[in-house]
Amino acid sequence: MKKIEILTIESLNRSPLTIEGYLFEGSDPKAASVAIVGAMEGKTVLPLYSASKLVEFLRNEIGNKEKIRGNILIIPSINHYALNLGERFWPLDKTDLNMIFPGYGAGETTQRIAHKVFEALSGYDYGISLETRNDLSSCISYISLLQSGYEDIPSARKCGLRLIHHKEMKPTDTVSLQYNWQLWGTKALSIICPSDTKIETDGYKEIFESMVRFLYAIGSIEYKVMLGYDSNIVYNKGIEIVKTPKSGIFIPTKKTGASVAKEEMIGKIINALEGNVVHRIFAPCDGVITCVYNNGLILENALAFRILKNASA
Repeated sequence: MKKIEILTIESLNRSPLTIEGYLFEGSDPKAASVAIVGAMEGKTVLPLYSASKLVEFLRNEIGNKEKIRGNILIIPSINHYALNLGERFWPLDKTDLNMIFPGYGAGETTQRIAHKVFEALSGYDYGISLETRNDLSSCISYISLLQSGYEDIPSARKCGLRLIHHKEMKPTDTVSLQYNWQLWGTKALSIICPSDTKIETDGYKEIFESMVRFLYAIGSIEYKVMLGYDSNIVYNKGIEIVKTPKSGIFIPTKKTGASVAKEEMIGKIINALEGNVVHRIFAPCDGVITCVYNNGLILENALAFRILKNASA
């Protein structure tokens, strides 16, 4: 393993920002190479932890270089400042680093960060970015794959997660890491992790195992691995959005990943001052809950649940 310095930026009031990558050089130059990016935001603790545990796994569990066949680069964290301060975006100007690729070497600080990181990530056969949703919801782990024209669904299936959201492109997606990776010839995908800032073993384990499974499936490592799911391809039209007509204290009665039947109660809204139930939320269809609003207070007409229609857990 080699620890490589990707970028160092001096700071006036704190330690320099140093972005480091961990390069595991493979024994077979013809084997597939992979780059993996962990935390790009300050609320992405699970991506950070999952990437760091993969470093430990490759260094200690795999160990023998002969079992690492293709080059593997892991960058556990990019946005250290945001992580340290508990903020989601770059603290100085609130820039989302995942909306600034491929960057610009002579531009603003975040543009220069994206530029140097993208230089380090370029040229790999496959790319994985670990991300969380950008709304106030917790979700099951799933693959997000842009309908860019460059996407590779067979590669995404190799992770063995339950769902692949084949996502329609938005204009802002053209400056994401996934799109720019794909544009320059890397088969890229994003693993969307639960947005919890506390580490839960089940959530971490699923993400970690999906990455190990992927590395094995493309021939980058030699390691016995359990088979995953035969991933379901999901489009926006297959997801039912459940909003609440009332504001108040939000109490979900079903968790992410739960199978629900039509008309089954899945949550309730409590009057924040008087304590009585002002609204009960019922499933509008049979399916599986993929996302749940994860804040104690909810506003009127806010998204409370996402349900994958007519699917099995």
